Amino acid sequence: MNDTSRFIAIIGGGPAGLMAAHKLLEMGYRVHLYDAKPSVARKFQLAGRGGLNLTHSEPLDVFATRYYENEARFTTLLKKFTPNDLRDFCHVLGQDTFIGSSGRVFPTKFKATELLRAWLSDLSIKGLKLFTRHKWIGFDQQKNLLIEDAENQIITISPQATLLALGGASWGKLGSDAAWVPTLTKEEVNIEPLEAANCGYETRWPQSVPESCFGSPLKNITLTHADKTTKGEIMLSSYGLEGGAVYALSKSIREAINKDLSTTVLIDLKPKHSKERLTKILEEREKHLPLGKFLKQELRLSSFSLSLLKALTSKEEFNCPKALSEKIKSLPVNLYKARPIDRAISTAGGIKFDACTDDLMLKRLPGIFVAGEMLDWEAPTGGYLLQGCFSMAVHVAQGVDHYLREQSQEI
Repeated sequence: MNDTSRFIAIIGGGPAGLMAAHKLLEMGYRVHLYDAKPSVARKFQLAGRGGLNLTHSEPLDVFATRYYENEARFTTLLKKFTPNDLRDFCHVLGQDTFIGSSGRVFPTKFKATELLRAWLSDLSIKGLKLFTRHKWIGFDQQKNLLIEDAENQIITISPQATLLALGGASWGKLGSDAAWVPTLTKEEVNIEPLEAANCGYETRWPQSVPESCFGSPLKNITLTHADKTTKGEIMLSSYGLEGGAVYALSKSIREAINKDLSTTVLIDLKPKHSKERLTKILEEREKHLPLGKFLKQELRLSSFSLSLLKALTSKEEFNCPKALSEKIKSLPVNLYKARPIDRAISTAGGIKFDACTDDLMLKRLPGIFVAGEMLDWEAPTGGYLLQGCFSMAVHVAQGVDHYLREQSQEI
């Protein structure tokens, strides 16, 4: 039986913090969770407004590749708490899930609100003590936690162990404001600078791009950067490009911009047509039909696609079948800057894994564990971010349990 006269502190009420709390409560520990905001999981709720993409149904060996250079690490983490485990967890809470046509997994009711409400109710029944409007501001000289409460009073707490799950630096107004970086830097924790990930990128559109294009999607396209190509959708904006296809290549684009100050992506407006086939179709066009109308009717280019194609193609290219087919298949857009980090879906960078033990306890701060976006990893959208946070939280909860058992044996 665990010693219930003391408690474990979790700082941050996002997906990682809540899942770690769930697992630790199941193990029999007392858990106190502190969040700076009036309510928890605000970014989680924002993500669920358009349909909460919880995870993905693809095989684990493929799933793990979505974490780039951290593939081996996440291969281990995903086995601790798999996408199927996550679906079972939702079902136990009374929230059914389904697999969409893209393989992504969603709650049947599609929103985060009901799932979160059921989850918080379950945590309360299990004994979670939740403290909202309680902000962690650092350590005292003995490495106890300093918390600023709802009345702006500073209180000191001395938990058996602490989990920091404070998120990265995107959507700071919802809680992930990276205020923890100076505190842990002062403790000489190795932190990679935080950068925007899964974000839009800026370009300098020519004046010939009509404003009617902005806010419009380019659907059923492919986007290529370097040697990587992805299918999906792009949203045209006055500042550049957004959308799932851009997010899937966000890491590659960001790294190229960091290195060369700008980079070029290629949009294929007709992925199912070869360049040779397009050239032949254009060459055989009946001249009495205007080219723009022909592209709409015969190639089914949307008005937005056609407007963008015209704006990024010279008059000579537009009227040459071979040159035009080349542009339809690989329309170049130069990108030079990521959108502000606070508007990104997620962030790259954070606490380096080599600053932690295998159980994700900070080497310089025994008893202090970290999880979620605070760590230096990233993944594209599609359920990989949430699944990564959930799997990591389960792993860390087991690590906290292992640490406390070892501590009790030393006493």
